[in-house]
Amino acid sequence: MKNIQELLFTKNLRRSFLAFTFTAVISVTLVLTMAGSRIYIDSIEEHAYASTAEMQNQVQKSVDLKLEDIEKTLKLLGESREVQGYLTVDEEREQGKRVELETSVRNLLLEYSAVHKDYLNIVLASSRGHYLSNDSYRIQKQDLSEEGWYQDAVRAEGKPVVISSSIGRNLQDWRNYSSDSYVSVAQGIYGKESRELIGVVLIDLDKLSIQGLVGDITLGQTGFVFIMDSKGNVLYTPENKVVYRINPAWFQGAGSGSFKCRIQEGEYRIIYNQSDYTRLTTVGLYDMGKTIEGVSRVQRVSFLLAIICCAAALAWSAFFSKTITTPISNLSRLMKRAQTGDLSVRFDNHYQGEIGQLGDSFNSMVDKINELLQLVYAEQKQKREAEMKILREQIKPHFLYNTLDSIQWMAKRYQATDIVETVRALSNFFRISLSSGKEYITLREEMTLVLSYLDVQKFRYEDLFEYEPVFDEQLLDCMVPRLILQPLVENALYHGIKESDRERGNIRICACREKGDRLLISVADDGAGMSREECEQMNGLLRMEERPEEIRAFGVLNVHDRIRFSYGESYGLFYRPRTEGGTVAEIRLPLNSRYIRDMEGKRNVEDSNCR
Repeated sequence: MKNIQELLFTKNLRRSFLAFTFTAVISVTLVLTMAGSRIYIDSIEEHAYASTAEMQNQVQKSVDLKLEDIEKTLKLLGESREVQGYLTVDEEREQGKRVELETSVRNLLLEYSAVHKDYLNIVLASSRGHYLSNDSYRIQKQDLSEEGWYQDAVRAEGKPVVISSSIGRNLQDWRNYSSDSYVSVAQGIYGKESRELIGVVLIDLDKLSIQGLVGDITLGQTGFVFIMDSKGNVLYTPENKVVYRINPAWFQGAGSGSFKCRIQEGEYRIIYNQSDYTRLTTVGLYDMGKTIEGVSRVQRVSFLLAIICCAAALAWSAFFSKTITTPISNLSRLMKRAQTGDLSVRFDNHYQGEIGQLGDSFNSMVDKINELLQLVYAEQKQKREAEMKILREQIKPHFLYNTLDSIQWMAKRYQATDIVETVRALSNFFRISLSSGKEYITLREEMTLVLSYLDVQKFRYEDLFEYEPVFDEQLLDCMVPRLILQPLVENALYHGIKESDRERGNIRICACREKGDRLLISVADDGAGMSREECEQMNGLLRMEERPEEIRAFGVLNVHDRIRFSYGESYGLFYRPRTEGGTVAEIRLPLNSRYIRDMEGKRNVEDSNCR
């Protein structure tokens, strides 16, 4: 496996191309060759099976029609007035009538045998022991009613019975036909008035008539059709040594079907079907090896063509790969020179198509690199100047902190407590809001920032509002985006409390855990508030991808967008009216993994007061 991978994935492009092309051609050719052979074999077998089944059905129909014609003859004989009279006449009391009826019946049998040339013999046997025939005599004095063919007809209860063998029969024809030259059909005769069995009529049918139906039918080179009776005896078969090696038990208990078997080193398919009318089984079989004998010849030709195609494909691949790999190799060599710093190289491009485009792109790239080097030099100079400017700007926050710290110490000296607290809150606000440029801070720092802001505003609007922070200590280590609460608190103060008719307002800041591992932070006020329609309008504005330029709610939009960009569409800011009056702004954030790990085995923190 490793050797194959090394062959296919070699660093040499030409060898890789040849290996892939040759492998693809070989694979496709083999698949098509093998699949074609398999499809061809299946098609031949399917055609042979369909042809055999069709021939078998035709033979069965022809045999059924022949035996149906014999049945009509048997029925006409049995129902004729002369036969009925002969089988029921009283021999002792009506001697003259018996002689007269014998003459009439014998003439009747001669007429039928003259019309039907394939009726070699017709026998009429009475249940009382006497018989008549057109061309046979009784060998022994034994009553014919004790014969096997007679008893078979009795058991058939009026239906015709096909008897394949006449060996041991107590009848001998005058023309000395061999016992295998005909097949017999017998049927019981019942009295028209008494409805009781009065005799049996037997017809010996010349097998040549059946041979005319079956003998000319061939199935391929070695296939043939033969007929068996209900006892498994072969009724008719063409000369073939295979048929006598077939076990009749294979067909017992099944009306029709097919199977494969091996006979004399050959594999045969056998198709059989038993007639519901005659109970004869028509069997068709053919040698499967002979049937698909021509496929091997087709396979040899296919493999020879496959080898020729592979050789041609390999030659074509070698030529085609050279036209591709040569310019690519040249281009690779130029790239290595450019990599060492020699940017004077150029690709001599006289190619078309993708190779030409690649060469033009290389030349453009080299030219662009030269331009970029000049730009980088200029940008480096500008960058150094910007870094110096940033260093100068960094002095301003430190100057602000130092100034506020000096004011705080001076206020302490004069015991100006209000000024000390205000300056301290303002220092905390600026320190946390800047946070050394960090984008995410802990909830503890964010709450400290917003409380510092409220302390400063409280000093300014002493009697205007009160504020109440509500949070669980276990939530304070959660990481949140910086400056997400101050814009909401500022809106609650300026647009809620100050615009309200109340003398004193309240701002409530709550942090709790929602189901589904979410952090819910809410800012509620009891000021002028927004109606439900105004809240829906504001929420719709927050969800908009592109907003009108005249909108001035920059702080709120900035908070929502930063949360959505950081955590996804399912998080952000949401407004709703407060039941007791005022507005509630809710922020939903995911709880970080550190908090969830610390909370395992403890109860979930869910503060219903956040609602």
